[in-house]
Amino acid sequence: MKITDYAIQNVWWQGKVYINEDRHINSYLAKKYRWHSPIQDTIKLDPGNIFTIRGPRQIGKTTLVKLIIKSLLEDGADEKAVFYATCDVIIDHIELLELVRGYLEFADSNNIRGKFIFLDEISGIGNWQKAIKLLVDSGELDDTCLVLTGSHTLDIKYGFERLPGRTGRYGTDYLLLPLAFSEFVSLMRPDITESIKPASALSTRSISEAVNMAVPFDRELKVLFNQYLASGGFPLAINEFYEENMNTIPEYIYELYTRWVVGDIAKWGRQEKILKRMVRTAIRKQGTAISWDSFAKDAGIKSHKTVSVYAEDLENMFVFFVLYQIDLHKKAPNYNKNKKVYFFDPFIYSMFNRMFYFKDAEITPALIESVAVVHFARFAQKSIPYAKLNDVAFYWKNRKETDIVLLTKNKLFAVEVKYQEKITKDDFAPLHHFKGGVIASKSSLKLDEPYLVVPVHLLLAVVTSG
Repeated sequence: MKITDYAIQNVWWQGKVYINEDRHINSYLAKKYRWHSPIQDTIKLDPGNIFTIRGPRQIGKTTLVKLIIKSLLEDGADEKAVFYATCDVIIDHIELLELVRGYLEFADSNNIRGKFIFLDEISGIGNWQKAIKLLVDSGELDDTCLVLTGSHTLDIKYGFERLPGRTGRYGTDYLLLPLAFSEFVSLMRPDITESIKPASALSTRSISEAVNMAVPFDRELKVLFNQYLASGGFPLAINEFYEENMNTIPEYIYELYTRWVVGDIAKWGRQEKILKRMVRTAIRKQGTAISWDSFAKDAGIKSHKTVSVYAEDLENMFVFFVLYQIDLHKKAPNYNKNKKVYFFDPFIYSMFNRMFYFKDAEITPALIESVAVVHFARFAQKSIPYAKLNDVAFYWKNRKETDIVLLTKNKLFAVEVKYQEKITKDDFAPLHHFKGGVIASKSSLKLDEPYLVVPVHLLLAVVTSG
């Protein structure tokens, strides 16, 4: 393809004001609830730097890129200095190399200095890193800032890591995930967010102080939490849920996200029938400690190795979150022990629950535990940003089982999920092995150290992921 064939994807080449004609910008501005990702404010687009933005499909990566482009243009960048291309139709790294060089020649012919190239969904191109490495090593990108996005998050992460010394001073790998509950509250009720202070650390004192500020909004946060359990953290699903106050998600949204999961699994050479067995079993076994061998037998899958491979793929797509038992001596996961499989976002859980069990969104203790596990893992990761989520969050089992054990700066903090009306003395037993912890309850509130009891909607409102 000629570089002029990409003009339709770069409407701002006609003039900066045409960025508002872009369909992603149009769609974003038309929405009632518009999420502003912190990435937009922190990314430092200086020439000579390479950035990656990864995350599940339909999370808004393309919209984020277009908003970054809009900001660039409004800040004075030449319209032809900004190039965007979706990589869906690019076959291999040779074509990718030709595309980038084609744009660089186009920019040079227009005397452009200081260029910005955005390559969307690059993870669909085999060996894309070879093209980028060659361009960097040849010096062709010295005057260029490169932003790459992809939905196969492991491919993008490894691709970024295979460019050591080539990503520039500010080059960073960003992760765009579904909104956590605190972010959902910020989107729906910014007035509440402005009135409360998030917990600054995984400690009973910090959490207690933050919860005290959130208590006056208990009723509002409980309503919002129940809505979050239905809509999840995907901006499109959230907006559809609140469309005309219907408080329901239309069928086409479920179908769209189902096609994403099935399509990406097929793209990476996996079988749809095994995917469905995996998901169906994960729904039934959510939060239950189980070996891959037992999971395979339950799912009717021949090999536990197959289960392990599919589970890893689904983790990389942020469909699953696998929690491992902690080795307390090493403060690290014990991969030989039983695992727990959760769904990363409540909307994804609801989507598959409808598909296989014909049930609409329902609030169960297993779902609450799943949401709590993912939220606390994301919170703990803030203090160790380059760690994987399941390198900072675990469960523990001795005589009692502790639902969540979190590692932060070599300290351990425990969380027990008891989504029930009454909390008894026995419910504290799983926490006693740890110096500090909290019980996530349904409605009970007790802010006595070293073990707190906090309603889950208040607790997750002050546990922020970024």
